[in-house]
Amino acid sequence: MEHDRNIAGFPLNEDESLDELFRGRLKILQKKEGYRFSMDSVILARFARARPGDRIIDLGAGCGVISLIMAMDGKASSLDAVEIQEELADLARRNVRINKMEHLIRVHCADVLHSRSLFPPHIFGLVVSNPPFRRLDAGTINPHPQKALARHEIAGSLRAVLDASRYLLRHGGRAALVYPARRLVHLLAQLHASGLEPRRLRMVHSLPAADATLVLVEGVRGAKEGLEVLKPLLVYEQKGVYAEEMNQILFSTP
Repeated sequence: MEHDRNIAGFPLNEDESLDELFRGRLKILQKKEGYRFSMDSVILARFARARPGDRIIDLGAGCGVISLIMAMDGKASSLDAVEIQEELADLARRNVRINKMEHLIRVHCADVLHSRSLFPPHIFGLVVSNPPFRRLDAGTINPHPQKALARHEIAGSLRAVLDASRYLLRHGGRAALVYPARRLVHLLAQLHASGLEPRRLRMVHSLPAADATLVLVEGVRGAKEGLEVLKPLLVYEQKGVYAEEMNQILFSTP
């Protein structure tokens, strides 16, 4: 039987860790062995552009880290976090309470495919999502169910996220996503087909001489064609040493 522990005043089970972001401004409960958020989520949260008064929705929220970071920005009127896995949704709820953001963030344990039964149409200004990116026929599926659902298109797909985004976003609303760079053509095609015109794109490189590993893209519902390609985001200036902008992303308060 698991017993609650208490670290820094927060209840913690034996199979959980309590991690910090932004020099302790955010506290994040996670499973030690299950799906854990990665740098991708932090980068996406800092790439997404919230406008004052925006209502924001996080599709595939995991433990809620993207919603928590965006709540710190102070621009959103409210945030809804949708996560299909009950265990992760419970972690997200606890993280909201730990960080005292109950007044801003609501967590829903639901499938993004059921967005129409959860929300009226066209009420959000911004969708953020780090969707599953591996096709079921591509590579070995992780034996851990949390990791498999988060990474492989088992319970959902990019198209499902984009269809939900089109329904949820008002005209001119934005969808911000992070995706593997090798699947950029697929991402841009799917955004365009969903009526979310790609308007902003940024490649992410681990080192100066390395190929891009990730891409950040913003699509706008009902926008005209016109893509702004931003300068690449560099993670490390050399092995083990964060680049200056990456230091700002990871350690400065939004």
